Amino acid sequence: MSSFDPNSVRAAVARFKPGRPPRFQELSAARDVIVELREKRASYRAIAELLTQHCLPTSKSVIAAYCHEVLGERVRPRRKSVPRRPDDSPALSAKVPAMSAGDAPGREGAVPVGPAVMPPRPRGPRIAQVRMISPQSP
Repeated sequence: MSSFDPNSVRAAVARFKPGRPPRFQELSAARDVIVELREKRASYRAIAELLTQHCLPTSKSVIAAYCHEVLGERVRPRRKSVPRRPDDSPALSAKVPAMSAGDAPGREGAVPVGPAVMPPRPRGPRIAQVRMISPQSP
């Protein structure tokens, strides 16, 4: 086995190239074009399609990552969708007549409007209660 030679190691380090190119190296040539298109409020998809048509194949997610990381655009938080509850529907309030000012909740004929009409259903799966189902006669 040969001994350690620092000069040969330095020569190997000078010739070393990383196996993978740095991130966004291809897009750095189109930086000005991307900045100009984003100033014109172009979408990431439109920019990706334009660059792909002009010999720089890329995707909208790469363009978005480039704009966020290199250009410093802020990332908008995602909107959380809120599931609609069945007692919030306008169809329910149309079916139940509203109480007049003279009606008291304890009097006959008074129909409360809102969550008191139907109790909120518990979360989770809807399981049939078998003891409540009447047996069918053949």
